[in-house]
Amino acid sequence: MTNIEKPFILVIDDEPEELVAQVALEFNDRATSQVKHPQDVELSDLNNADLVLVDYVLENWPERDVLSSTSLQPVNGMALAVVLREKADELQKDKLTSFALHTGHIEDIQGRLPLATAQHVRAQLNNLEWVFMKDEHHRYDQMFLLADAVRQLPAEWPGDLKGSASMVQKFLKIDENSVSFERCWRDVKNCRVPVEELFMRGHGILFIRWLLHQILPYPCFLWTEHWVAARFGITVKALDQVLAGDSLLAKDLESMRYSGILKGFTGNRWWRGAIEDYSWSLSEGNTADAQRLRDVLAERAGMDLEPIDANPAVVCVDKNWQPVGEFLSPMTAIAIYPDHWPLFADAAWMDIEIVRHDAALLPLVNPLDQHRIESDEE
Repeated sequence: MTNIEKPFILVIDDEPEELVAQVALEFNDRATSQVKHPQDVELSDLNNADLVLVDYVLENWPERDVLSSTSLQPVNGMALAVVLREKADELQKDKLTSFALHTGHIEDIQGRLPLATAQHVRAQLNNLEWVFMKDEHHRYDQMFLLADAVRQLPAEWPGDLKGSASMVQKFLKIDENSVSFERCWRDVKNCRVPVEELFMRGHGILFIRWLLHQILPYPCFLWTEHWVAARFGITVKALDQVLAGDSLLAKDLESMRYSGILKGFTGNRWWRGAIEDYSWSLSEGNTADAQRLRDVLAERAGMDLEPIDANPAVVCVDKNWQPVGEFLSPMTAIAIYPDHWPLFADAAWMDIEIVRHDAALLPLVNPLDQHRIESDEE
């Protein structure tokens, strides 16, 4: 039996001998791990695992290759993960198990999706919690965070609406005594937190998936530094300088930082509701006065804060839908609607000139905004 004080991670690879030392070194004493060939996986392994990590390319599997039945030959780790998840779900156990893919060949499974979105979207479309890429240096940290999050989940979710909501608040670490509690909780509910689904017919893995697939990758009730900087009217560089210090502003931001389950999985996040309330309070309700807000922020930071020119400012994304350091006004940017971008998330904005000259982006513009991207010649 595994150590219940540490998450247990089962790694399935067709070359297990090459991974044992690396996996043990990467997880160190944070997690218990075991590396196995797919042919050697047993039900007890699935029963103990918090995370099952399956390699995508499985070429060294002679026992599979000699079988005559096509149905008994999973061609890759994605197919194998489906089988193993069904087996894990059949087990009567007092804990949950998550499944993720580990691949150095993301281009083989991404299809028409941009590389940066392939992980969470491909995971969502293939009944997985995540897809880890082998060229990401922080992947083992993410694996640990996922396994540790699953280890914390109850085997059975509370069977009533009040208990389910209370469990969500517990894992998100929403402070009921915070002045922004009501606003933050309202923001969470507006992002379609699966409270009812959890107590009616689900379990905690559904909650983890909601966070991984629909919340952390997008600006919603949690914001990355780009959206925080835009709200403050300062550059990301200026915000990073504040965060690196111990000023009053740095301490204020620390109190608004997300500290719930899966914190740090895709970087730091801050509560949008808390940032909005904080900005309102500092500006005494004059939220349109960007200079006034910056002056108060600079006073609390004890330093000058480099401003951004646009007011109001929107965060722009690149063609992989990731935020960039560019802030534009709604007059020089345009909102686009990428596939899988949640309707409850803040809008995705791009430089209107980029969209105007890229045929692949044009269909992502709202038809009501099409007139904005027509060229002068037209």
